Amino acid sequence: MRRRDLLGLAAASLTGASTEESWIKSAKNPMLRLGGEGAFDSQNIMSPSIIKEGGQYFLFYAGGPLGPRNGGELVRYQLGLALSRDGENFTKTGKPLLPLGKRDDFHVTPALLRDPAGNLVKLNGRWQMTYCGSRADDVEYATSADGMTWEKDPRSPIYRKAYAPNLVMVDGKIRTYYIHKPESPAGAARIPWEVHLATGRDFSSLRPHPANPMLKISQPWETGALFYPYVILEGDRWVLFYASYWKKPNGVKGTNYTAIGTATSSDGIRWTKNAANPVLTPIDGSTYESVYNSSQSVIRDGDHYKLYYATRIDPIHKYYAICMARKRGKLAG
Repeated sequence: MRRRDLLGLAAASLTGASTEESWIKSAKNPMLRLGGEGAFDSQNIMSPSIIKEGGQYFLFYAGGPLGPRNGGELVRYQLGLALSRDGENFTKTGKPLLPLGKRDDFHVTPALLRDPAGNLVKLNGRWQMTYCGSRADDVEYATSADGMTWEKDPRSPIYRKAYAPNLVMVDGKIRTYYIHKPESPAGAARIPWEVHLATGRDFSSLRPHPANPMLKISQPWETGALFYPYVILEGDRWVLFYASYWKKPNGVKGTNYTAIGTATSSDGIRWTKNAANPVLTPIDGSTYESVYNSSQSVIRDGDHYKLYYATRIDPIHKYYAICMARKRGKLAG
């Protein structure tokens, strides 16, 4: 095992995840940091979406120039892109992929259309992307000839109230796993967010699946919400990655933590959560991931998997960096 992997294993042991799960955080973390003063991603960076095409890694993400410094949500996120030849040394292209609009004034959670194994799927020779384009979680749709230059589709929004949509094409149909935020009765406690699924023959025909919800809060470590679903097929078993607010053992009182868990399924509809959850957690005292691990994206890369995730250290930077962990062998069990 290489020295940097040994260092990453030591870091992973600090998260509380068992070594049996074998997610090893890269010693080169973080993969991406905040941009410089005046950059569109100077104060926030989150929701990585990884794809490998033509021997090059494309890491899409959302970045923002402002933080919620007065308790309000001031961030006007836009989508960014970083490129790499090895999946660890990335160079940002430096400019937002799409301009904000009057209606779509908040761009986050980019997702590329993939096949079940995680490979890029093109339609009519073009890349396909969805992302949330407003604080109402309306889903926008864009396409590209090369993954670098993107065009908004005039039919947007293609779906309503669906946070962090994740795309996969199965048997010629599109599946979109997303976060549903149930409306709470007036004066009642907020109902925890859930993982839902919409399906359709194309992007304009997506409809909620009758088996919703796919996942609800049910394990002791989870609290308040599930978010950022990401699915991939391994052999004959689907694996769903998700994040939740984490009831961290011996955590600092009043501090919010998040962590990442997994669930498996034979059909992508009925899911069983991993009893060993959470599988990836923050590192105490880290200068870039001390409280949050979430908004994850996974890719199979040769004999191992790479998991890219966003991190947070304080309440000013909504997300502070994008990191990577690797796992050899099977994803679950």
